[in-house]
Order: sequence, then structure tokens, then C-alpha cells
Amino acid sequence: MSVTMIWRRLRVVRVIILIAMLTAGVMPAQADLAGESLASLQMDAWRARMGFHLLSIRGNNPDDQAALDQLLSRGEQRIKALQASASTDAETRLVAQLQTGWQALSERARDNPLATLGYADYGAMSEMNTTTLTLDRLLKNTDLGTAGPYLDIYRLAVDMQKLASEYLALAAFPSAGLPTGTSLAPMDFAVAASDIDKRLAKLQLHYQENAGGRETLAFIQQRWAFIRGSVPKMNDQSAARIPYLFYRYSTQVADRVEALGA
Repeated sequence: MSVTMIWRRLRVVRVIILIAMLTAGVMPAQADLAGESLASLQMDAWRARMGFHLLSIRGNNPDDQAALDQLLSRGEQRIKALQASASTDAETRLVAQLQTGWQALSERARDNPLATLGYADYGAMSEMNTTTLTLDRLLKNTDLGTAGPYLDIYRLAVDMQKLASEYLALAAFPSAGLPTGTSLAPMDFAVAASDIDKRLAKLQLHYQENAGGRETLAFIQQRWAFIRGSVPKMNDQSAARIPYLFYRYSTQVADRVEALGA
């Protein structure tokens, strides 16, 4: 066995231990950190997974690698900002867990054997799933003390990033989906898309008198319309895939929502 393979396996073991430490006995954490800041980190976790699989699809494209590196660095900065604003022991513990989880996710996202060496590494795909899900669940289990006026739009954007990341994962390799390395069932894209449709319509009614929310949701609606029609076709193996469009428009949605909360 090569040194590289031994190193990869040792890292998988280390990540499994980290995940066990992060998720053992997880209870909803009481935090007064801004809800939008935590939701932004959730979006970034799914976007990192999406960027990981885009590298597989586009052959380790330098521009895609640079975008992923920038995203991962921004995630580190978000956590530093959260660390600076933590004012209780519970918040400090939460940020420490997020920092550990983000480090594990970043290390995995930056090492993609399918993109760099051309072979599908089951362990790498599994680890990308588990590190992303660990952060996502940790953030979901946080009982937010401070929720800004647009948190529901952020949460919609989080689920759109999750759907897009799964779309790219399956476009990259059939075994890269969320069930790999986890106990999750395959994503039902039709159901997930329908849920986004309903929530988007409801939010548009809610924010019709709020210029910032209304304009952001109109932007989301436009971008969602570009990719919505291809979602049910994920169940058809012969249907053409449009992973880069999913990446592009989903990224634009995330960036626009970020601007809303700036």
C-alpha cells in the first residue's frame, strides 16, 4: 500500500473520530449568535461540497479550485467572527465545534482524488458527505437566540444549496450522493423542489411590502426558474445533466441572500 493511501486512510479514521466527538450527546445549544451568520455557514458547508464535486466534473479546473479555496477561507473568517462575538460558555463551545468541523470539511474538500487522479475514491466521497452533514446538523441543533428579519429567506437558500450540492454529486459520480457513508435515504428531488416552490411562494407573499426581501425573492425566483425544470429528471438516468448551471445559479442565490443581510 502506498504512503498516500495510508495517509488517506489515517485521515478518514481521524475524521470519523472528530465526527463522533462533535455529535456525541448533541443537545440543542443555547446560542445568542446571529441566526443569519450561522445560516451563512450552513450555506457555505453545502457550497463547499458542491465545489468539491464541480472539480470532478470539470477536471480540477483552476478557476473552480480558486473559488473553492476562497469559499473555504471565508468560512474560516466567519468562524473567527463568531468566536469574537461569543459571550457565553455555550457559545464558545459551539464555535470550537464549528471550527473543528470546518477544518475537517476543508481538508476533505481540498483533496479530491477523482478530480486530481481520475479515480473514484469511495472514502473521499463518504467523508465529504459526513463532514458536511456534521456541520449542518450541528448548526440545525443550535437554538438561536438572535434571529434577524430575513432568517427564513436564509433557510430557504440553505436548502437550495443542499439540493444543488446533491445534484452536482450525482452528476459527478452515481455513488457520490448523500446515502454514501451515511444512513440517509436518497434525496427525492421532486419532493425537495416542490417544497422550495411552496416556501418561495409563501415568502413572496410575506415580504411583498418589504423592498429588500421582495427584490431578493424575485431574484431567487428568476434563478430557480432556470434550473427548476431539470430537477425531476434526476430520476431519469438518460436525461442530460446541467451541473454547471446548478452551481452558477445556486451560487448567485447564496451571494444575493448574503447581500440582503449585509
